Amino acid sequence: MKSPLITMSALVGKPSGEDIFNYLNDLKKNGIDEVMIYPRSGCLIEYLSEEWFCAIGDFIKSAESLDMSIWLYDDFNWPSGDACGRVTENEEFRLKSIKIDGDDIGKISSKSKHNSDIFGEKFFPDLMNPKAVDYFISLTHEEYYKRFSSYFGTVIKGIFTDEPSIGYSSQNGFLLYYDGIEDDYKSSYDKDFFHDLHSHSEDFCKNAMKLASARFKEAYINKLSLWCKSHGILMTGHLMCDNEPFYSVKYNGDFLKNLSAFPLPGIDEIDTCLEDRSLMPLLGGIEYAGKGKGAMAELFALGPCDMSYAKKRCMLYLTACHGVDHYFLAISHMDISGNMHVCDYFSDFAVAQPDFGGMRLLSEEAKTACSLAKKDYSPDLYIRFPTDISLKNASRDFDLTVLFSLLNELAYHGIQWKYILDEAPTDAPTIELDDTPQLILNINAVSIGDVISMLDKKAITDTYGECVKGIFRRRFDDGTSVILNLYAPEGSYIIDGETLYLYEHDVILNKPNLPSKKEAINSSFMVNYCNPNTVRLMCLNDSKCAFACAEGELNVRFALRKDTKIKIDGASPELEADYNPLPKGICEHYNITKVQSIKAEKTIIECQNDLKYMPSAMVIGDFSATIINKETCGVRLTKRKEIYNIGEKISDFGKVELLARVRVPQGAVGIELLGTKLYTMLYLDEYPSGEKINAPYIFGIRKELWGKEIELKIVQFSSIGPIFGDVDYWDKNAKRSQWRGTPSTGETHFGFDEINWVY
Repeated sequence: MKSPLITMSALVGKPSGEDIFNYLNDLKKNGIDEVMIYPRSGCLIEYLSEEWFCAIGDFIKSAESLDMSIWLYDDFNWPSGDACGRVTENEEFRLKSIKIDGDDIGKISSKSKHNSDIFGEKFFPDLMNPKAVDYFISLTHEEYYKRFSSYFGTVIKGIFTDEPSIGYSSQNGFLLYYDGIEDDYKSSYDKDFFHDLHSHSEDFCKNAMKLASARFKEAYINKLSLWCKSHGILMTGHLMCDNEPFYSVKYNGDFLKNLSAFPLPGIDEIDTCLEDRSLMPLLGGIEYAGKGKGAMAELFALGPCDMSYAKKRCMLYLTACHGVDHYFLAISHMDISGNMHVCDYFSDFAVAQPDFGGMRLLSEEAKTACSLAKKDYSPDLYIRFPTDISLKNASRDFDLTVLFSLLNELAYHGIQWKYILDEAPTDAPTIELDDTPQLILNINAVSIGDVISMLDKKAITDTYGECVKGIFRRRFDDGTSVILNLYAPEGSYIIDGETLYLYEHDVILNKPNLPSKKEAINSSFMVNYCNPNTVRLMCLNDSKCAFACAEGELNVRFALRKDTKIKIDGASPELEADYNPLPKGICEHYNITKVQSIKAEKTIIECQNDLKYMPSAMVIGDFSATIINKETCGVRLTKRKEIYNIGEKISDFGKVELLARVRVPQGAVGIELLGTKLYTMLYLDEYPSGEKINAPYIFGIRKELWGKEIELKIVQFSSIGPIFGDVDYWDKNAKRSQWRGTPSTGETHFGFDEINWVY
């Protein structure tokens, strides 16, 4: 079985055919079988030029030789439907809106640019216009097929459409408009469009939005779906604002019907914020749209860059419990130069991550997770998706907090639910929302507490019997049970009457057989640092200087971004021609200085244009680093530890080995590490004893080692996060930071709290 992990591979820079092959080969060796070619800001190849298609050809041929699969992306950046501005060059193909209140009520706008919080002032394509969509397909899909038809349905599996929407004109006071809506309105409702508009008819907004929604589905979604089907591939992707039920309707019309029309429907879950109130509504939407046929999720882009494998694994299982069996990983960088253009978010699925080898284990977990996606379960409750009240209020903002609160409370109490639209199920009660909005059950208003009391599961509590937030439980009809610790503290919980110990971001698919007897290993370890440490020098906002100092005298090098002028203590530094220890995909963008000494007094680094995920300057060498002034990222450098004592933590970057001589006791079946989140490998006398990306970190022992003195070697790998420092601090303090992803840890800690023999 091929891995269901699919990297969203950012095509930036100007890679050669050899670069592309090497990149795909690195992915393949680390458990990735499928990639999506994702053109984004920072690409130096003209989109849709012959040079562009040559690069795509290099991807396809390299993938074929490596037994990998390719997914195409149907635009440049997002949203889809414009072919990087080519479609909206024609005024007829620009999205239209109509003013529905105020002095200029009835005014139709198409020539002026629409305003979007994300994209600013720009033209958006009219995806309700069949001619505009045909033109888009001719520029993109048809051009790919013209050149690569022999690969369609074999190497090329599908095409991804990203956040197409009819609602980019949907600021308050406006409504979607398309040519011919007046005739459709008359035909559908036997009413005059402009009469109902000017008279503020109660049902005008809902009726007009239903027509726009149907037009979008027919002109764009069905048209792309049919094209893909007739050419032997899948259409997938996701719609705009899919995590907010009201805004999903405001931007897409009848959201669930339109998403269900995708052959492989998808969601946008790039935040990976498991505490977010909109997560459960989002997952309910994709579960409805997938309906057992499979679904995809775009994951992790706002991750952040030091998200643990345990959290990634937990998210895979959570989406699988809602029918998702294709996992698009955002983003995999051939190199990180795109961060000069889209500089506020970063998660990297590529060999620049020192711990990327752990992807092989995550890939195997993904195969297990996706096996759950086709399983069904019986709900305790149905929720009628609030399509009608959202359509009715689509020209303004509408607060659905009560829905978010309900769905999250249901999850906390282990109560299973599903969305419905027009269905009238009889096997479980149905909750609806009225115009207030408030919850309605059997025509009566009810509170969230009423609903919880009625279903009375009490399936998830702490050991004192109190309801716990952050633990998710799914009971499938075939008897399979899945328990996920989304964000509850590590510890013991009562779940369905049974006491279970849950690690952070734990996944319990089958009850683990944990050791009953442990014996502490009391030993000091020698430390082997396998690469130089690397730490950024942050110049936040208007600051142009950072500094470094040392306890004693240390020899270091500096990595200086090639596109910016940098001085060290007022002088231009001497550069090293043949040495660059930075990871692949990063080293190409930095010059490395010759060795120089850092002393107790400050060494001042003057730099320009420091970016969140493209530091202007980094310091590299054999040191430990402590940030002493975050505003200017002053760092104090000290000598690295040579001896590691259990319970200490080492802040570093890359790969670290911990080595000790130990005698293996009789009867020991394993070694357990407690208190780490890192990708970890263990060796006994250089013989590999396993690798782990999540707790429990238990490694097996061969019987023939009992009673012998051996070398115990523990190898741990960091993420790429330490290079970028405390990006959570950047988010909170930078004037120009837009995205707010999951907070980073700020630094990576090698080591562990305890190490035990287990019996």
